[in-house]
Amino acid sequence: MRISTPVLLIAVLLSTTIGSATAQHMEVRNLATDTLQPASAKYHFPISQLGTAGGQTLYVFITSVSERGNGVEFTYRNPLSMPRPKPVFITCEQMQWVRLSGRYYEPVRLPGKEAHNLALRLQTGPRVELFDVATPKKGVPIPLPVPGGIVPIIWTGSFSNKYNHAWYLRRPGEKTMVQIPDGKKFAPFLAAYLGDAPALAAAILSKADQHGYDDVPSLLATYNAGAQR
Repeated sequence: MRISTPVLLIAVLLSTTIGSATAQHMEVRNLATDTLQPASAKYHFPISQLGTAGGQTLYVFITSVSERGNGVEFTYRNPLSMPRPKPVFITCEQMQWVRLSGRYYEPVRLPGKEAHNLALRLQTGPRVELFDVATPKKGVPIPLPVPGGIVPIIWTGSFSNKYNHAWYLRRPGEKTMVQIPDGKKFAPFLAAYLGDAPALAAAILSKADQHGYDDVPSLLATYNAGAQR
């Protein structure tokens, strides 16, 4: 399988055997030495924390994401260190969360479907969490990741008009997310979902200016702020 290393992800992850991941998880790790970086900063890779479905917290270097969106590949040591560390693949089903450079991600979990992609959490609530999976628009070049973290392989939340966004919501205490539809279904869906904020819901339903699909982060910020008044 050809491995893609895009700007984001997100979204989006590779395939090796689960057995290889399990075998390396059983190896004795030394966090102090595993996370050492090369002397030259240009060879540094960001260290990620990865929470597994089994409750472990791993400190790893994410090196690539799968085109099919089903997992990520990582190494326990800097991938440029010697001897070269063996890559490990972990599926989205085996992951609970990822922390990278101060940002928090979770695999997208929808009712009745396997976990896929990595969604950046943009808002933590208190009324609803907002997650985002961003993909480049057609024709936008995807730079390859390089040592030093100059180009991230996972979406970092740097908004621009070069990306399409898939928004996901989750209420406190819920295990799965719901995706906000675009197009004609957007306004009726989100107005109903935010129905306990009548003025906001009405503005969305009437398609008021700055109340569209691309405005979801500001709409959810307004909704969450209402709980604090």
